[in-house]
Amino acid sequence: MLLIGFRMSYLLVVQACTILLPLIAFARCGIPALRNRSGARAPEAGVLKTGLTHVVASIAMMFIMHGAYKQANGWLSKRQPAYLYNVGDHLAAVWAPALEPSDATDPRFGDIIANGQQFKIKDLDLRNAQQYGPVLLMDRWREIEKDPRKNDRVARETAINALRRRPLEIVGLAVKTYMEYWNPESIWRYARIDLGYGKLSDDQIKMLAEKFGFQTVKQLPVLPYSLLQEYFLAALSYYFIVVVSPLVCAFATWLSRDRAFALLLFIHASILMVMVTALSPQACIRYLQPVSVLTLLSIAICVDWLARRARPAAMQSAS
Repeated sequence: MLLIGFRMSYLLVVQACTILLPLIAFARCGIPALRNRSGARAPEAGVLKTGLTHVVASIAMMFIMHGAYKQANGWLSKRQPAYLYNVGDHLAAVWAPALEPSDATDPRFGDIIANGQQFKIKDLDLRNAQQYGPVLLMDRWREIEKDPRKNDRVARETAINALRRRPLEIVGLAVKTYMEYWNPESIWRYARIDLGYGKLSDDQIKMLAEKFGFQTVKQLPVLPYSLLQEYFLAALSYYFIVVVSPLVCAFATWLSRDRAFALLLFIHASILMVMVTALSPQACIRYLQPVSVLTLLSIAICVDWLARRARPAAMQSAS
């Protein structure tokens, strides 16, 4: 469970912390010690050695934990060690509107992309379906290339080629996904889907029955919302604040008494927002929940600043 939790924290955030946390600790403790040294070089060398040791230990722990996770994931999945087994499928589908036949490392996949108009490869609303839907991008590729490992490798390499050759198009897709978070109708629709108020396909019903022994129907019954569902939907307005979390965190960094920690919040929020826009096919509230925690911490920093400003004014008025 520890390894699973470590992986689910988002890989880029964990890797950023691997370097940033030891450096922040050194900035808070080591740099003042260096400034106040008595002139001897031995204490300075000791402080630098300690800081470097912390960085090396942090990096080593990251590789050990990540390697252990991949081994555990492979053992549980009865496959080769890896983080995930459909990264290529996901990237190719999310960036499908930006793919060109020349990006494909396999001419067969390039032919599918070249005929993309047949399954609306440029349609932004179909990006999620391009991965899972029948007769769409990845379904067509799976019909041609039966080897899952090669299938995923070609899709991943094709997506990375598109990112390397046309990064601005990928950025444009991320911006369009971000703008969907400002569309209340879109947010409401995806929130309802997350709560299960959608229509299941025959394959999904079959999969639920075979793998989980759960029998259901295509059209899920419309039942009264539970307390948690009511809370989930009522919080939709709050997420308009979360989507500007990097700005909130930047403001908190400016106000904070401890700017190192506030800066860490800003970096985390920025990384997560890039993740949920550049690597997701649609605006989804679930993806913003980790960012919400950072937003609340940044708001707390701002409230603390206001309280500190108000305290002297209250004391002056009392005197």
